[in-house]
Amino acid sequence: MINFFLDLTNFFRYKAREKKNNIGFFCENRFIFEYLKPYISKISTKRKVIIISFEKIENKILPTDSCFVFRSNFFRELVFLTLKLNVLYSSTPDIGNTIFKRSKLKKNCKYIYLQHSPVSLTMIYREKAFENFDAIQVISKFQESEINEMKTKNNFNIKVFRSKYLFVDKKKTNSKKTHDVLLAPTWNSNFFDLNCHKLLKEHMDKNNISYILRPHPMSFKKKEISLEDLNKLNIPVDSSNNLDLNKYRFLVSDWSGIFIEYALLSNQKAFLINTPKKIKNKNFQRYENKPIEITMRDKFGHIYEVNNIEILVKDILSLKEQKLNEDESLKKLIKDNFF
Repeated sequence: MINFFLDLTNFFRYKAREKKNNIGFFCENRFIFEYLKPYISKISTKRKVIIISFEKIENKILPTDSCFVFRSNFFRELVFLTLKLNVLYSSTPDIGNTIFKRSKLKKNCKYIYLQHSPVSLTMIYREKAFENFDAIQVISKFQESEINEMKTKNNFNIKVFRSKYLFVDKKKTNSKKTHDVLLAPTWNSNFFDLNCHKLLKEHMDKNNISYILRPHPMSFKKKEISLEDLNKLNIPVDSSNNLDLNKYRFLVSDWSGIFIEYALLSNQKAFLINTPKKIKNKNFQRYENKPIEITMRDKFGHIYEVNNIEILVKDILSLKEQKLNEDESLKKLIKDNFF
């Protein structure tokens, strides 16, 4: 009930502010905000911008009265249905199929999708996740080929525009290395059910390799693992909003798009465990353009089966004291295929 009245007040505040603004960003949560932040920062230098979110975010870009948080589903849906902006940027797919809907009052509002991952657009999204957007950003030739094929096969009327992946572009720093390894699995990949976290801890502790685990936010939300479980196992966890990949010498993942981000940042391969794939579109195989995380997996990573985690850790140990050089073939692959 408290959330309802807070949202009611916030809704009227938003409507008053909306009259003075024509560009908005839907940052569903803190995780997504980190990906949209570079675009908000860039656009807000020229235009007035407001943010709609479902949870409180650490916004240091815009004035605090430019960010509106709605916690009840009633007002979340209402704010979208009554939207009067000219443009709304989002990194949340499936518009029209969830609480996130197109406006009934502003038919010519343009909805633009910005990427929060360099992975495939076919395998980990619903088949028609982008059909109701007016435009979609693509950050690589892989995504561009996929969305063009999706347009043809599904009769999507959506504009495609090439753009740099600003999230990674803004993350290139000379941060001091604080740990040897970042463990960053995705969700819905059975990483925790298969006890990969326990096996990695066992062998890394044995070999004196420092590490931090960063579960995907959805792993907590879907109760694949809890912070309490990890604390009991004495596994250090990075739960910060702002991840700095530059602080780690090596990355261990499974099917998370972070392994491609790591390559874009460092021109080095990650260490990838072959857990079951995260698949949200069971029909992804009908597309001729295959997912980058499958076709380029061995180009972006060193591959290991779950029963070979001990070997994975030994391979990291053998590289630990060496100077890591950029992988020239990977560097060329990135230059030739990413915008």
